[in-house]
Amino acid sequence: MRLRTKFAVVFVVVTLVLSGSVVVALEFYKRDAVGESRANVEETATRVAEQIDASIRDRRDYVGLVASRPRARRFDRSGEFLESFLANSRFYAVQIVAANGTVVDFRGDVTAAHRRDVLGANRSDAPYVRAALAGRSYVGEAEYVDRTDAHALVFGAPIFEGGEVEGVLAAAVYLDTQTVFDALPPLETSRQAVTVAGNGTALHGGDRAFPASVEGTATVEATGWEVTVARDRSGLDARLRRLALFQAGQLGLLALVMAGFGYWQYAASLRQTERLLDGFEDLGAGDYERSVTLRGGTEWERIGDGFNDLTSTLRAREAALRERTQRLEVMYRVLRHDLRNQLSVVLTYADVIAEAADDERIREAAGSVLDAGERLRNLSERARQIETALEAEGEPTTVEVSGVVSEVVAEVEAAYPEVAISTSLPEAAWAVALPSVRLAFENVCENACEHNDADDPRVDVAVETVDGAASGRADGDPTATGAGGDGWVRVSVADNGPGLPEGDRAAIREGRETALEHASGLGLWLTYWIVDGSGGELRFEDAEPRGTVVEISLPRGSEGSSGGPPTDGARAVSDGDAGQRGGPR
Repeated sequence: MRLRTKFAVVFVVVTLVLSGSVVVALEFYKRDAVGESRANVEETATRVAEQIDASIRDRRDYVGLVASRPRARRFDRSGEFLESFLANSRFYAVQIVAANGTVVDFRGDVTAAHRRDVLGANRSDAPYVRAALAGRSYVGEAEYVDRTDAHALVFGAPIFEGGEVEGVLAAAVYLDTQTVFDALPPLETSRQAVTVAGNGTALHGGDRAFPASVEGTATVEATGWEVTVARDRSGLDARLRRLALFQAGQLGLLALVMAGFGYWQYAASLRQTERLLDGFEDLGAGDYERSVTLRGGTEWERIGDGFNDLTSTLRAREAALRERTQRLEVMYRVLRHDLRNQLSVVLTYADVIAEAADDERIREAAGSVLDAGERLRNLSERARQIETALEAEGEPTTVEVSGVVSEVVAEVEAAYPEVAISTSLPEAAWAVALPSVRLAFENVCENACEHNDADDPRVDVAVETVDGAASGRADGDPTATGAGGDGWVRVSVADNGPGLPEGDRAAIREGRETALEHASGLGLWLTYWIVDGSGGELRFEDAEPRGTVVEISLPRGSEGSSGGPPTDGARAVSDGDAGQRGGPR
């Protein structure tokens, strides 16, 4: 990611973080403010409910007090008593009911017809009569009064005579702000409304509503009524909006300051860094004539001088490397062509001498020359194979390993009939490898047979698929490793020969050539390069009781996966390949 992009990302992230912080802070403040307002409204609702409850209890107690007076028991002179009761209270109607449930007297703000209907009527089934006759004070349910379009509340109290209930004093009061709801007017303002409801009916208020409000509720204990206090929250919302605008302005100002500071930093530092990075990019592309000029301080100038010194050094090394490469190419052509040509002449004449000479010593010397020449020719051929494999090296492709190994073993058996070769091969084992992976299998198998000096030389070749990591163990010598995330295909070649010299192992492990003068040494390097290029792993272990186990682990593949068609011995399984491969060779 370029520095300019990083700066933009950082700027956006910081802006988002600050914006999120502001939003979260506003939400917390809003929650706290609304919570505080709701708590205040809840407290107000509780206080109103308590005041209504106290007013109802006071009227209940007052009715009970009046019912306990001696005059209440004089039913024959109850008219004056009831008129006095109404004159000294806010009850609008009162009646006396005898113990048998008959209404003895009825006074108050009622019509004459209604009074005539009630007098003498039997009210023994009325709740207030039953409760009072049972010796209990009574507070009834709110009742709707048709002619007044208002609700009334009925109270009842027993009239005792000698410890016995002689009758009932019942009184009714309108539910308004002059009676039970006398505490509500001071609380009802343009920003606050109070509603009292009982049994789903609005007893007071309910005709005012705010677009948005904070509400609190409480219950009147004596009657079970629900008191709701609603407070207009438009003022709170307006205050929150002003605060949000103020915070947004602060955030915008901070963003402008950050943008200005960021531009100054970009002009002073990031631009210099971009120049330096562009220089390194050109340097990586091979432009060793590249130079940079950095300003803005002594440190930047020193960095620029260091970069220019680096390009000068790399330019000189590139020139030296090019010259060395040219010399090696010339020497290689001479060794590859001239040496092979002259070696053919030497071998031809050595063969002639060996056949024509009569002297046994001369024939033996000619034979030695032939053996040495053949070794040199094999060494040259192996070097040519390495050159061909490296020059033709492409992308890894899918390889059916069992088939390739089977073909290699057949060829090696023919070349080394004195070696007993056994195989254990699955029907199919697909791996991802370079097309030249066959050469790696050939080198390992040929090396196991060629240098086996056992009385009964034996080589065991096995192919298997494993999950997880390749076969790395602490006591082995792991070299190159690949990803192997989906498992591995492992090819192991075990022999009972003299074992692989430690010098050969060290050369592969350390990645540098030692005195590997044999063809097997070059083959070992070729095997290493092919396996490493395939993303695999090459391991060496000691066999018991003697010999070497060489393991080649390749990333597991699948038939038909990506990659070009198998070449160089890497082939798919055809219908004729079905069945389990394996057994002694």
